[in-house]
Amino acid sequence: MRDRGSFESMNFHGAESDDPLISLFTELVRIPSSSGHEREVMDFLTTRLRGLGLAVEESDPIEDHPEAAGNLYCRLPATKSGTPVMLSAHVDTVASEEGALPHPVVEEGVIRSGSRAVLGADDKAAVAAIVRVVEEIVHGSIDHGGIELLLTVGEESGLRGAKASSLEGFSARCGFCFDSTGPVGGLVVRSPSQKTIRATFIGRSAHAGVAPEQGRSAIKAAARAVAEMPLGRIDAETTANIGIIKGGEAVNVVAGRCQIAGEARSHDDARLEEQVTAMLDAISFAATVTEVDVEVSTIDEFHGFDIGGGNPAYDLAWRALEDAGIKPHAASTGGGSDVNVFILKGMSCVNLASGMENVHTSDEYILVESLRQLRRVILAIVARAAS
Repeated sequence: MRDRGSFESMNFHGAESDDPLISLFTELVRIPSSSGHEREVMDFLTTRLRGLGLAVEESDPIEDHPEAAGNLYCRLPATKSGTPVMLSAHVDTVASEEGALPHPVVEEGVIRSGSRAVLGADDKAAVAAIVRVVEEIVHGSIDHGGIELLLTVGEESGLRGAKASSLEGFSARCGFCFDSTGPVGGLVVRSPSQKTIRATFIGRSAHAGVAPEQGRSAIKAAARAVAEMPLGRIDAETTANIGIIKGGEAVNVVAGRCQIAGEARSHDDARLEEQVTAMLDAISFAATVTEVDVEVSTIDEFHGFDIGGGNPAYDLAWRALEDAGIKPHAASTGGGSDVNVFILKGMSCVNLASGMENVHTSDEYILVESLRQLRRVILAIVARAAS
């Protein structure tokens, strides 16, 4: 296990140095856990939860290598009648620049990475708050109507942990994830559907200086396809992007193969289908005019949702926010989360803002107060569900 340094060695000021929630959060973000490589952080969390006397289970890893891990499940049996709840967050982060690790710095109430690495508040802020609340419940003998934890892996690489999860054995009737940006108090009521598109153009290699006319450039075909596509903000409901293009072997070789990958998202399923069709038509057209072959695949990444009043998890969360002294507000997002999967699996679930900002960049940060608010909200959810 890597040496992450002591809490005392971090750049902390004031009361933050005595706050076990902040201590846990900064410990978590110092553990590398990019998608598919969550073994170390899952071992850390398993040890911590088992130290409370709780039974912890882990599902099969979603990848086959030593640093891979599966989802973590943990149940706290009810101590009084009430509504059993599921608390969920993902432990993985986006990959940072190679060799970069956060060295968290807390100054003037703001926690930053302290390095060129992403901080990892997405979503370790929620992981820290959930685990800290569980510790308070166990140590303080706080009554509750039943709590089930589901800490997932692979969220940043396509909600893979959530997709692999099984909710069949859960007694929880409401699920709460904490994986949205913005100030604490936001409840995500709308999320889009997303499809991924991958295409491999197959041309013919040739020497670029001796016989270029004998070649069929796959890169030229890919470039033509991208140029023909409607991309960016398509309308108020729909976006599209090509994020990957790979091809070629050397500058003096006409490229025989080139791959592109992109996505389309929309809150309107009909508009999503129209956008995907437009992108596929551009791929087909480009392959035809450049006289290359092409192999194409589309993947349904996640399905959107539109919830509001009358949804049990949403209603409970709204009241819990008010109980915690935080003004709730409904929000729409262009992103997906594990909630998209849990709703599809039949769980009444809502995604709440955790206060993280500038996620997926080295400028990511979270306020100390946001972490403390998040803890209060989770405690309020547990108390409200037990009342």
